[in-house]
Amino acid sequence: MSIFHLRGLNKKGFTLVEALLSVAFLSIIGMGVIYFFKNSLVSMHKTQSNIILRDESASAFENILNDLRQSEDSSIVIDRFSESNLPNSLISFVMVPSSGKIFYYQDGGSLFIKRNNSAKKLCGNLVSIQFSSSDYKTYSVLMKLGNSKENFSFESSVFVRN
Repeated sequence: MSIFHLRGLNKKGFTLVEALLSVAFLSIIGMGVIYFFKNSLVSMHKTQSNIILRDESASAFENILNDLRQSEDSSIVIDRFSESNLPNSLISFVMVPSSGKIFYYQDGGSLFIKRNNSAKKLCGNLVSIQFSSSDYKTYSVLMKLGNSKENFSFESSVFVRN
């Protein structure tokens, strides 16, 4: 028997070219899978931060509306916090029963509440907040929030009974 004849009968394993091609093919598939998972993680983190921002903002918005509902109509003043802020970006009032004057205002990109000479940040990423008086004892609040990629807003009117 010749050597060539034995090689043909006992051909086992892969050639070097076959091994290199399969490694290259698996590497390309692996890079695609890694790219997909990386983008999924980035998307998940953005979604989580947007959910947190919306929840924080909705809570702050509800605080403003609830406090306004309990305020004395004659005590409500709409103004601006500083010259660098938009007009109507501050509202102050006295709640019933009287607990001192309360201020909601925008300072930079954040919404603050000031109660009993103590200021507290309610939410960040505030684009603008506008308070307005539309009719007798009716006040509107428009709050725009967001970041460089997504903006959203809350808007509502409140009737003040006191």
